[in-house]
Amino acid sequence: MREYPVMSERTGNRLFPVLLLLLIAAGAFFGLAPFLLPTQFASFFGFAGVDVLMYRLAGAATFGYAVGLALGYRSAWPALRVGIAATGVFNLGSLVACALAIAAGAPPWVVLLITLASLVFASSCLHYYSRPPTDRGVTPAADDRPIAMWITALFVIGTLSALFLGVAALFIAGSSGHSLGYPGMDDFIYRQGGAATIGAGIGGVLVLMDRRWSTARIPTVMALTFNGLSVIAVVLDIAAGTAQPIAYVILAAAGLVTVGMAAALKRGGR
Repeated sequence: MREYPVMSERTGNRLFPVLLLLLIAAGAFFGLAPFLLPTQFASFFGFAGVDVLMYRLAGAATFGYAVGLALGYRSAWPALRVGIAATGVFNLGSLVACALAIAAGAPPWVVLLITLASLVFASSCLHYYSRPPTDRGVTPAADDRPIAMWITALFVIGTLSALFLGVAALFIAGSSGHSLGYPGMDDFIYRQGGAATIGAGIGGVLVLMDRRWSTARIPTVMALTFNGLSVIAVVLDIAAGTAQPIAYVILAAAGLVTVGMAAALKRGGR
């Protein structure tokens, strides 16, 4: 049986910052572009661009990964572990979205690009999750403490919501939007938003399994970014006169999580 070489520890350590930079850059572009310029983003990449709220929500979820990984760029491995796992799950979900888009026929060219990127990112994140880099330092003693019960409860609410909404968007896609009063076009954008949200939900599960601030701090920043931008997205939807009843539910839930996560950061997990 042929044996394949395994990446050396030194090589893995050298490549990990490169992976982080690529993930941050991809998350920043595919997060900010659809959030700030949804119709222009859709037109450039060959999508319909009708479900503006979903473009912004998908962008908000994606940008949360960029912010979290940027914050953890020089952090010890325990601080990055959940973010890397969540990113790996996000990209696995993205591969599902890409496969379904390709199977439907004649996908926009960017779908093929995202397929390649997601394959690289998913495999790389899963590799590092199972074989962490060994040169990331140690967790500061001040951060190695249990999170408060109210923060645990907040993560339970956010995790359950993310998993439910993420699975619905990934597998039901535009039909879920249509059932809620939106056009429900651009299945691929719904599915990408769902993949990002599922990744966040899995990250929440890992935080709840550990329940230490050293692990929870970066996911807290990611959740704050995602939900804070979601509040802005819904407010813009309401201002445009296109909001459906579900938008107000999202506004209330995202607003609660935004305030809660901001308080958790201010209190340092206490």
